[in-house]
Amino acid sequence: MATAVGYYSSTIYALVGVPPRTRVAAPPIPPAMSRRQVRPWLRRGASSRWTWIVGLGALALVVRLVALSSAFDIFIDEISYTNISLSVAHGGGVTLYGQPFALHPPAAFGLYAAVIVVLGLHGDTESVLLALRNVDAVLGSATCVVTFLLVDRMARRRVAVVAALLIALDPLAISYGSRVMLEAPAQLAAVSMFLFLVLADEAPRGTAWRLRWLIAAGVAGGVVLTTKETFGLVVLLALALLVATGWVVARWEAVLVIGLTLLGYAISVVALGLSIGFGVWWNAKVGGALRLVGANQISGFNAPQTRVSFLARILANGPTLAVTYLVLATGSVSALVLVWWLEPWKARRRGRHHRGRAKVLVAIWTMSAAAYLAYATLFGTIEEQMYYILLLPCVISVCLVTAGVAGHVGRRWRAVVVVVVGMALLVDSVVWVGVHGGRDDEYRRMLSWEAVHVPPTAVVSATDGTSQFLMSRGIIGQWGTVAQLEAHHVDYVVIATLLVDQGYGIAGPSFEQKVERGGRVVFAADGVSDGSLRIYDVRSMTGASR
Repeated sequence: MATAVGYYSSTIYALVGVPPRTRVAAPPIPPAMSRRQVRPWLRRGASSRWTWIVGLGALALVVRLVALSSAFDIFIDEISYTNISLSVAHGGGVTLYGQPFALHPPAAFGLYAAVIVVLGLHGDTESVLLALRNVDAVLGSATCVVTFLLVDRMARRRVAVVAALLIALDPLAISYGSRVMLEAPAQLAAVSMFLFLVLADEAPRGTAWRLRWLIAAGVAGGVVLTTKETFGLVVLLALALLVATGWVVARWEAVLVIGLTLLGYAISVVALGLSIGFGVWWNAKVGGALRLVGANQISGFNAPQTRVSFLARILANGPTLAVTYLVLATGSVSALVLVWWLEPWKARRRGRHHRGRAKVLVAIWTMSAAAYLAYATLFGTIEEQMYYILLLPCVISVCLVTAGVAGHVGRRWRAVVVVVVGMALLVDSVVWVGVHGGRDDEYRRMLSWEAVHVPPTAVVSATDGTSQFLMSRGIIGQWGTVAQLEAHHVDYVVIATLLVDQGYGIAGPSFEQKVERGGRVVFAADGVSDGSLRIYDVRSMTGASR
């Protein structure tokens, strides 16, 4: 027991750069300190890695927890993942509404299920979902801390702080890192894998610590692949490039990490196959692969039924995601610049200081993510949240290149760099205030209205695809024509105007116009995600008398 405790303590100390078996105590403050005495104490505190770990982690967590239930409307994937996790927690297995679910790997569902059991979460889907959002907020803040630890090992402390702050305040990172989705746990596992690879490269060859870090990288890679396979594909591509080039770590070491990553995925596949059947798993994966390569476009911007273009969404999100788009646009170029600077293909360069090799590793990660997103954007299935995969490596690459440029220019240009970085953080801060100070919780308000105004015998047509899984009163169906409404004697129709405009759900523009003319709005909630979420009383159209 003592040996195990000592091992894990040594591992934590190595991560934060403190030698094992060394006690670190904060310098005591004398009862009365002069200004000259305070300055060295503050300087020592600011130079402590633990100070930044705690400070950045706390900041990232706070900005995610504030208005967590009202700043972002409920996303349809959150409902599915919450219900799957509830099924796992209650012993029903990896199922969704009684059917086996194998579209995504089960690691994240196991995590959410464990939280449900440990914390005793209960209630309807909405209440459990909003409670589980806290889990992703913690994971998102942990990603900021690991980002700081990673960059701190390859650049100056100030560069690591800026990189962590950009991830902490980025609106895209906060948005999809504050919902019950797979992006936050997958991203945390991915950045952890690359940190472990950097730590392995720092350890002397042939030592036990080097092997331990390689094993840790393989385990983290397995977690990535068993959480979300698109993130896993990027990780495997980066590892394959390490094998092909021999850069950063030895080829056999990269092969070892790949083997452990695939072993973790194989264990997940066997466990899931024994639970729900290998045939079900295979069919789900074939369908997912067809969507991945673009052969089956049933969702996303490239789908034929989608009436909004990728460019239109970029322009619409521009005021909110301006800094994000700037980072994404320059990140891949920055990765190429890093490789050009460091010239890792030259034999004399391969033995450079580990900081240079770590930068090459980040560049490979960035280019791998960019290659996948480029294909997905042009030919595959692409959705807005998929750029979350590319965001973190782009932030790191941009920060490293910016720091490199600032180190080779005059004082005036360094001042310009400082101003640009400060403006980026300021813009993201202003966006955060606007998003978290506003309301984008249309479905929460709809459910509150439903609990009071919808009788249990009412017939409701949910045309938007999300409300059908949230509404608990009445008879819920999906009917998108006036004839169907009349045939089923529908009382209420739910329509999300923005989703109709974009081609999502079953309600088309003509149907929306007919319901608007013949029905009466009894509930409306406006927000960024859905435009106007409305419930129409259509009994005058259908002849229903309830």
